[in-house]
Amino acid sequence: PRSRMASASIRASASLAQRVAVVTVAVTATHVFKHNVAEFTLCEGPSMMPTFHAQGDIVVVNHTVARGNADDVHVGDVVVAKSPTTPGGNVCKRIMAKEGSEVRIFSETGNTIRRRKGETPKTFVVPRGHVWLQGDNVNNSSDSREYGPVPVALLKGRVDYRVFPFAYYGAVERRIPISWVKAGFVDDERLDVVSA
Repeated sequence: PRSRMASASIRASASLAQRVAVVTVAVTATHVFKHNVAEFTLCEGPSMMPTFHAQGDIVVVNHTVARGNADDVHVGDVVVAKSPTTPGGNVCKRIMAKEGSEVRIFSETGNTIRRRKGETPKTFVVPRGHVWLQGDNVNNSSDSREYGPVPVALLKGRVDYRVFPFAYYGAVERRIPISWVKAGFVDDERLDVVSA
């Protein structure tokens, strides 16, 4: 009888060890996938309206691009980056310009950009290893107009798909919002512009 009990105890221990090993492998694989391949993220707030809803859209962030390599991203891509102003926070914005590009900003009143007749814009050149991030909703976005160019090293990934709300499921397009053209940020003859 003692040998049977010892045998059962050994089997139970082996079974528990196998379960712990399976759980450990699953947790590790999930962690590696989330941080190196892709993850679901909530993009919320008014800055990316009308592309995303203010209440928040669930998107897929592709981590295989945009991680410290400016060649992986393009003007018009939506990206998630570590917040340059809020430790531990993220921002979801569109790339307006890359290194070496010139950005024109007209006078600023709060978060509203207004182009006045005959006004000379402030001109910035995006430095090497940086991108200029901007929300699609130019009148209600905290972006590079406030915190300046963002180091490419802060980019976490490109937003490739929206998965929720289900009615808007699909790929997130690389484009230039018409609101940027109307505000005078970009010249519509230089870039492909899609009405937002």
